[in-house]
Amino acid sequence: MSLNPVISRLIQKAYKMGFADIHTFDEDRMRAFLTHPKFKTNSAPFVDYKTHQNVTLRCYTPICPLSNQALKKPMGVLIYLSATAFVLDRLDASNDYCSLLANTLQMKVINIQHGLAPEHKFPKFLDDCVDSIIWLVEESHRLAILPEKLVIWGESSGGSIAASCTHVLRDRGLGYIKHQTLFYPMVDLVNPYPSKEIFGSGYMLDKTFIDWLDERGFYPSQDRSHPLVSPLLSSNFNNLPPATIMTAHYDPLRDEGELYAEKLKQAEVPLYHKRFDDMIHGFMRFYGKVPTCHEAFTTACQQIKLCLSKPQ
Repeated sequence: MSLNPVISRLIQKAYKMGFADIHTFDEDRMRAFLTHPKFKTNSAPFVDYKTHQNVTLRCYTPICPLSNQALKKPMGVLIYLSATAFVLDRLDASNDYCSLLANTLQMKVINIQHGLAPEHKFPKFLDDCVDSIIWLVEESHRLAILPEKLVIWGESSGGSIAASCTHVLRDRGLGYIKHQTLFYPMVDLVNPYPSKEIFGSGYMLDKTFIDWLDERGFYPSQDRSHPLVSPLLSSNFNNLPPATIMTAHYDPLRDEGELYAEKLKQAEVPLYHKRFDDMIHGFMRFYGKVPTCHEAFTTACQQIKLCLSKPQ
């Protein structure tokens, strides 16, 4: 299938505006350039909390579709890890998307404002997220959440962190996460793949940009093959949470994401995987413009509901 025509036009516009040169930007200019698109949705009210490690967690409460009022009963919670590229502050920028998640799922949504590179390199951003998940469970009564219905949703770099969180918590014997949703995750910073070669330029995730992220997110001496940096290289995929993995055909990270899905399947982890044949990396940022994004979002939410409806 050919590239979605709307996506194709948006790509052309982005590169005309200088997207190919973003690897030459400093962090401040990058943060100003990569703004997050807005879309119309019913805003879910939110409250900010601080963990013991001083990490900000923004907690969204869904709106009841009948009364249009915020729900007040304890409910399940989704941890959202956005595509920060390790350097972008997505706390305010994700208000629309987190509201959409909360209202669609009728669950609370927690957006974790983890430490950002280059000021905070690996493993700071991973540690922030793991510690925040543990804090949420410990403070579940205060936040009116049901810890037995805790799921995680990560996109791109957020998908990498989300995947690593499941491995860390599993290894600690903490089965908190009941389902993981990974959109086009970055799970192997070491090995070449055909998709990286074929789609490594001109599809909104150029190799030059990936190298830019790598230089800021990690110290030169850090081993990129460490399984918490590249979770695809983990030797143990047993007893990980059920997963939904969404990949895109025109994505340099396609092959590693699909191999990650295959490793989960081989370990008999319940899995739903779908490749969107006309999409690029990061296609969910075009929610509101491209019907395929609605399909992907709805399907992912349905998989969460299905998983949580099953007896524990």
